Amino acid sequence: MKKMNRELKRLLIVLGLYSLADGIFYIFQELWMEENNLSVGTISTVFSICSILSVSVIFLCSNLIPKEKLKKFSCGLFILKSMVMFLLFLLNKTGFNILIKFLIMLDYVIDVELWISLYPLITIIKKDDKIYAMKDLIYDACYYIGVFLTGILLGKSIGLLKINYNFYIFIACFITFITYIILKKTNLEQYMKKNKQEKQDVTNQLKSIVLKIKEDKISIMYLTYVLFGEISYSCITELQILILADYFHFSASMISNYSIILGIGAVLVGTLVIAKLTFKNNYVNILLKYGTRFILYLLAFILNHKFFILLAFIFIKLSSDTYLDITDAPYVNRFKNEEQLAFNNLKEMIEYIATGIGIFFCGIALVYGVRYIFLVGGLFIMLQIAFALYALCLRIKEQT
Repeated sequence: MKKMNRELKRLLIVLGLYSLADGIFYIFQELWMEENNLSVGTISTVFSICSILSVSVIFLCSNLIPKEKLKKFSCGLFILKSMVMFLLFLLNKTGFNILIKFLIMLDYVIDVELWISLYPLITIIKKDDKIYAMKDLIYDACYYIGVFLTGILLGKSIGLLKINYNFYIFIACFITFITYIILKKTNLEQYMKKNKQEKQDVTNQLKSIVLKIKEDKISIMYLTYVLFGEISYSCITELQILILADYFHFSASMISNYSIILGIGAVLVGTLVIAKLTFKNNYVNILLKYGTRFILYLLAFILNHKFFILLAFIFIKLSSDTYLDITDAPYVNRFKNEEQLAFNNLKEMIEYIATGIGIFFCGIALVYGVRYIFLVGGLFIMLQIAFALYALCLRIKEQT
């Protein structure tokens, strides 16, 4: 990869700080909610609603935000997110749980749209399959640096101030504000001027991309793969922190150490796979990632043993950043720069619908036992594998 220019480096720093704040804020969010007298059922319901609300906001943003205003829009989101975090910090243990639930939903929606906006911002400067995969590696690396910091500082004191879950919200708020400042000073306007000839009418751009995809079988298969994959993934992972605390009886420090080790491990494995362990046959790459997951889900369900349940949790995390340059990037980068935001928004809408479905199934399955989340996850991952292989087959035919 050629040497990065200054503005691309700034955007990657923005991505890194944004994910650092997320790691500090989100790792113990569910436990913070429990401290504020929200039950497991309520937490599950809140996050399900978050996913559905995110779809509506993504739809609106897809039609209202042209690419030339994306930087200004993202800056506004960073400011709003920092304000929401600060309010949550102030509301800790006040008993205003309705307002707390509303602000958590608002933060979730903002965070979703920020994540969607970051890659289209990067493509204003450069579009590349490796950079697409690298953004996930950077996010995970910085996210788990944040998790590491929370783990080593939890329970300690700075003067009279005790470091607890609520303190982390304040730190995340501060980092998010710094992120806003850096993005504000990033000069993307020069690149927008260079690409002015590509500017198009963005009115109803989501509708336009949907109409285009209706005639594009490859994209249909890819987005179906995304749907089933996210249902499977969310059913297994979205309430994992609560499962670790309530089923495995992990302490807060154990959860933090577990998350750090797996998070950094996922980054290292993802980097190693991109550099050394990608096979020329992409069918093999897909089956290595998702086929192994399916086998572990099956073992966890059939044997119903904590070792195999934990092993499945570990593998799904370690494999999360692998082969993204094969399973996702080529399908996103098939679209022109000016269509990227609309396609990313459509993809994310599907993902968050799937997340809501996955959390819903997870809540139902947990009533019967942890093993049943792997039954549901296994059924959906079989569909994911089928559509991933079919999409790859169609793409190979397109290229020949």
